[in-house]
Amino acid sequence: MMKIKKSLAAGVAALALTGLMSASPVGAANAYSGTTGKGCTAYQYSRGGYATCVGHIQRMLNGIRAAYGSQYGGYSLTVDNSFGANTETNVRRFQQWTYLTSDGIVGAKTWNQLCSYAGQVNFSYSDVGAAKNAAWQAAYDAGCYVEKKSSTPPYYTTISKY
Repeated sequence: MMKIKKSLAAGVAALALTGLMSASPVGAANAYSGTTGKGCTAYQYSRGGYATCVGHIQRMLNGIRAAYGSQYGGYSLTVDNSFGANTETNVRRFQQWTYLTSDGIVGAKTWNQLCSYAGQVNFSYSDVGAAKNAAWQAAYDAGCYVEKKSSTPPYYTTISKY
């Protein structure tokens, strides 16, 4: 009887832990970039908006463009914090390239993809170019989990501003 109670208690604890983990945001233990759901990443942005967070989106798109060029079809944006027609077009192209609904709105799924690309450790190296460095910093400032170089395997660690 005691073994059954212990097994039942362990099973209930495992289910509770699994339930909590599936509802929790992605953390540093997952060791990849993505959204924290805080800061800019807690909000949705679309055409007509004006905010510092839109500037972060523009920097991230510029860095992704510098890294992947013609693969996603984006072009260089002027970072003006204004979500205008050019920003919307680049967001739509990025969404299409990452197999998201191409609606031009930067919501949770688009933020997660932007963070995943711009928050890569290889964007943080000093010798990769200004656009990639600016994209990595923008991802960090926007509230993404980003990868930072580390001296121990896997040679990067996941950090966030929040």
